Amino acid sequence: MAVTQKGDMAYLPQEIFQMIIQYLQPVDLVRCRRVSSAWNRAFTNPVSLVQVLKDNFPLAKEVRELFRDIKGPIPYESLYTDHSTKWRAIFDIVTERYYRLAHGIPRSMRKFDLQKETVGSDYQFFSVPAWDNHSSHSGDRIDMLFEHAFWTYEEGLVVYPDERERCLVLLDVATEEKFMVPFVTTDKVIRRLRLHDRLLVIEWAESEAFHWLNDRDSVHRHFATSFEVNVAGRGWDIVFRNEWKIMFLGHPLGERDRFYSCHTRNHYAIYIWQPNRSLYTADEDAPIESLSIWDISTASNYRPSQSPTGRGIDSGPRHVASFAFRELDFYSVRQRGFPAIMRMDIDSGSNSISITEVTDTGRMDFNVLEHTPRVRVTTIPFIGQGPSLQRVVTTWYPPYRGNCCMEIAPWTVTWPWACYWAICESTDEKARVSFCLSYLSSKTQAGYEKDPLMVTIHTPRTIKTLSPDLSREISSKGKICGDERFVIGENDNNQLVIMKF
Repeated sequence: MAVTQKGDMAYLPQEIFQMIIQYLQPVDLVRCRRVSSAWNRAFTNPVSLVQVLKDNFPLAKEVRELFRDIKGPIPYESLYTDHSTKWRAIFDIVTERYYRLAHGIPRSMRKFDLQKETVGSDYQFFSVPAWDNHSSHSGDRIDMLFEHAFWTYEEGLVVYPDERERCLVLLDVATEEKFMVPFVTTDKVIRRLRLHDRLLVIEWAESEAFHWLNDRDSVHRHFATSFEVNVAGRGWDIVFRNEWKIMFLGHPLGERDRFYSCHTRNHYAIYIWQPNRSLYTADEDAPIESLSIWDISTASNYRPSQSPTGRGIDSGPRHVASFAFRELDFYSVRQRGFPAIMRMDIDSGSNSISITEVTDTGRMDFNVLEHTPRVRVTTIPFIGQGPSLQRVVTTWYPPYRGNCCMEIAPWTVTWPWACYWAICESTDEKARVSFCLSYLSSKTQAGYEKDPLMVTIHTPRTIKTLSPDLSREISSKGKICGDERFVIGENDNNQLVIMKF
């Protein structure tokens, strides 16, 4: 055991001690506490820890919250209070997290069984198909198609169908507490879940067909049900807000018909793309297209799915704008048979919707590893009169090489790193920490073979790739989410996986 005597490092003046620890890594300060009781006191001194936190982890969540209300110099006399142990706790948590991020070693990994698709029962899932072909890819062929992920995430909350509970569950990732979503699933076909602006929207269809288009295609009435997710003490309160019918004539449950949507706290937008089934036209490049906007800001107990007349009896969600194929053509966002639309974003403040399209440059002599499609964003007002805004973006994000489902956010932190391998990125913009899901090599994206996927962790100071086994645990659906504290994905065993760092 080391003998502590005056003259060793633990007894140096504070100014000199802080100069020395600047040359040490934060994890080394934790290791130095094991030398002796004197070293333990010296290396847990709040004055030293505060400076190390500011120098090494200024963007970490806990550090940002600590210094959010501090104006000017830190009142060091306040560090030597009864609450001084909180500095050590925060220092240890942040140091361990970034050490594990830098080395790709999760602190824990939890798995939650997802409810399996049960076709033919009174409760099933049938996802809206993604684009089979997309203009952002060379030859319009998507390199890798992933199955739809029936779970949604926003700011520490994830909603998923729990196999054990047999219902939709909201999970607080930080506390791992579960809260049941009061949504009756009997005789419903879930099409999509989306949590945004603390508003959960469930798009679903009736299990029984409403009418038949022909001998093969039946039409099912489709609805959207929304729930507010509010803080309730240390938990969450999930409250029904309203319900509305999202299509006038319904929609077939098939692989050819598609609809994509987005929402904010106040508005909901849905884009519908259906093949032309007319017997009197041979124009296969003219699918039926429309864009509709709803105002969903007003709460209402009326449920159109339970009304035989389908007529509302009070104020609730109301239809505020419609764009048929002529209007879409006027704004140059009509997709026809070669879809390029990748993303929709609503701005409720300006009452406008932005449509992002990604198209191939059309060059035949490019290097596939240097392929950069053309990105165009068109902003259209949906209330009142006003001009549209169209702009071409050249450095916003790389091409989507994987599933074209309009649910994947653009790459931000890691652009332009390995842009030709891109599949999905989950970024904590405040902490500047990013988890990137990409191809393991260029062979897959060039179309030669199916390669495993890798997850790369980017922090302000480090880049680390998870091991193949860990990457496999969260890459099955081509979708990952999270922040600096954890990453969420799905594995091949139909399990939601949460890795905490």
